Amino acid sequence: MDPKHLDAAALVQVLAKDRTATENEQLFHLLAVCPGCRKAGGWLLDLHRSKALPPVFTLADAALARSRAEAPALAKLLLSIAPDDRFRRLHADRRFLSWGLCEGLIRRSRQMAPKQASGALHLADLAVHIADGIAEGEVFGRSWVYSLRSLAWAALGNAHRVRGALPDAERSFQMADSWWEAGVGEGQDALDYKPILFDLKASLRLAQRRWPEAFQLLDDAVELFLNGKHQDSHRAGRSLIKKAGAHIEHNETDLAIQALKKANGLIDPAREPRLVLCVRHNLADNLSKAGRSREAAALLPDVKMLADAHGTARDRIRLTWVTGRVAAGLNEHELARTLLTRVRQTFLDEGNAFDAALAAVDLAISHLQEGQTAEVRALAEEMLEVFQGLEVSREPMAAVLLFHEAAVQEIATAELAREIAAALGRARGGGNS
Repeated sequence: MDPKHLDAAALVQVLAKDRTATENEQLFHLLAVCPGCRKAGGWLLDLHRSKALPPVFTLADAALARSRAEAPALAKLLLSIAPDDRFRRLHADRRFLSWGLCEGLIRRSRQMAPKQASGALHLADLAVHIADGIAEGEVFGRSWVYSLRSLAWAALGNAHRVRGALPDAERSFQMADSWWEAGVGEGQDALDYKPILFDLKASLRLAQRRWPEAFQLLDDAVELFLNGKHQDSHRAGRSLIKKAGAHIEHNETDLAIQALKKANGLIDPAREPRLVLCVRHNLADNLSKAGRSREAAALLPDVKMLADAHGTARDRIRLTWVTGRVAAGLNEHELARTLLTRVRQTFLDEGNAFDAALAAVDLAISHLQEGQTAEVRALAEEMLEVFQGLEVSREPMAAVLLFHEAAVQEIATAELAREIAAALGRARGGGNS
C-alpha cells in the first residue's frame, strides 16, 4: 500500500478521532480527488453524497450508515436461500451479522405480520439471531447492541401476538425489556428505537385487554415520535390510529374522533396513501355516529376521491354506508334509505350477517325518524331471522331480540336503535365501517 494513500486501517483510525464538520469536508474532498484513497474510502464518500451522514459523525455512525446501505443486497441474498438453511448460513457467513440487515428484517417482519404471521415470525427470529451475533465493543457500544437486541425481541413478540400466541409474545417482550434495561435503561436512546418498542408493546397490551397500559404506551410513543431525536410524525399518526381503533372497540366515539383528527394531520400521503383513506373514512364514520353529520359530510368528497384512487370494492361499499348514515343525519331520508338498502343487501349477499344487521339498524333509524313503524318492524323481523340462523354469543342475540320486541310493540326509538347498533358493534369487534 502506498503510504501516501489511505488504506482501510488508516481510514478507521481517522474516523475514530473527533473531527469538525470542516475536517470532514476536507476528508470527503480527499476521497473525491484521490483515486488511491478512494479505493479504501469510496463507500464513505458515497454515503456523504447520498446524505446518509450528518456533518459531524463518529466511526459508529459511519459503520451504521454503511451497514444500512448494504442491507438490501444482503437481505436479497439471505432470503434467496431456502428457509430451512438460512440460520446455518447466517452463522457460517459473518457478512450476515449486519446491523442494517437486522433492522431491515425487523421492519419487514412488522410489515408482514398483519397478513402473514408465520413469515413475520421467521424474519423476526432471523433478526434475533443476527442481533445476538453482533459483538459489542468492536464498533458499536453496549447500549447500541443491547437496544438492537431489544428491538429484535420486540419484533418476535409482535409476530407471536399476531399468531395469537400471547404467552409467547409476553415472554418475548420480557426479553426485549431485559435487554433494554441492561443496555440503555434510563439513558440516551441514541437510535430512537424506544417509541417503536412502545408501539409494539401497546399492541400486545391491547390484545391482552390491558387497556390503561396500552393507552399510556401509545401516548408515550406518540410523544417520542413527535419530539425525539429523529422525529417521525407519520409513525406518530400510526400510533394514534391504533389508539383510535381501541376507542372505537370500546364505543368511545368522541375519544376516537379526537385521536383520528390528530392522526389526520400527521399521516404522510406519499408514504401510505391508503392509510390516509382509512383515517379520513373512519373519522367521517365516527362523526356520523356521534350525530355530527355536517362535519362528516364535509369530509365525504375527499374520502370518495381517495377511495376511487386507493380503495377496494369493500372500501367503496363501506363509504356508501357512511354516506347513507350522513344523509339520514341531515334528514335526507329518501337518499339515506336508497344507500343503506343497497349496503344491507350487499352484506346479505356476501353472507355478512353482522354488518347487514348493523346497516339494517341504520336504515331503521331513518324510518323511525319519520314515524314509519311498519318498515321498522319488517327490518327487525329480518334481523331476527338472520341471527337465529347463526351461532352468536349472548350479547348480540339479546340486542336483536330486544329491538325485535320493541319494533313489534311499536315502541322502538332512534335512541334504542343506536344502543342496539353499539351492542352489535362491540360484539363484532369494532365500528360499523
